[in-house]
Amino acid sequence: MRIAAIADAHGNRLALEAVLEDIRAAAPDLVVNLGDLVSGPFDPAGAAEAQMALGCPTLAGNHERQVLSGGGPSDIFARGCLSAAHRDWITGLPKTLSLLDGAVFACHGSPAGGDLDYLLEDVSSGRAVLAAEDAIAPKLAGIEEAGLVLCGHTHTQRAVWVRGVLVVNPGSVGFPAYRDTAPVPHAMEAGSPHARYALLTRGAAGWAVELRAVPYDWEGAARQAEANGRPEAAHAVRTGRVLARAGAG
Repeated sequence: MRIAAIADAHGNRLALEAVLEDIRAAAPDLVVNLGDLVSGPFDPAGAAEAQMALGCPTLAGNHERQVLSGGGPSDIFARGCLSAAHRDWITGLPKTLSLLDGAVFACHGSPAGGDLDYLLEDVSSGRAVLAAEDAIAPKLAGIEEAGLVLCGHTHTQRAVWVRGVLVVNPGSVGFPAYRDTAPVPHAMEAGSPHARYALLTRGAAGWAVELRAVPYDWEGAARQAEANGRPEAAHAVRTGRVLARAGAG
């Protein structure tokens, strides 16, 4: 059994197409999409069409809620680009998925904490580090007998072993760096502009994990962001880093 896990496309159709081409070459048995599908200053409608066409298990992230009602600039921009069919698709997506007869649990944030929760990262310092095992374990409540948990939200590729459970975040397909203010002000940075996903293969000894980084036309994505009034997003997709704040050293 081979699974391709994607997450956090954020409307970046150019990045998504490159990842899907790589996935087709890998020929997995299953593709799983972990949410935050269209919210971003790129091509939300094109990204929606590409993800709908996959027909794969797909869940809703926090930005699906925000695109449908409220949210920030990326959500508002995406909402104005989407058709009624796109919105109906998003409305019907589940918050979590149980796959392969319960062997795999998929969520956007964390199983116990919801779609805004950081499962594997501690950002209390303002930068992401791997959280302590004692902090991660309680957030796995509700996975039942699953031995593999797939999560997204933090845009950070990781494969972490937690008390007999393998937790994999495939990273972000389309938005490699961002700032946020909750739970504290912090930055998440992949460090390069590549589009990311994970390929998992189940063997006799367990799951093998490949955390893949795929080159694509990130300059084209950056120009889309600039045209839509988001220079900080353009910097993120060009570099994999957040734009330095004015006056920062």
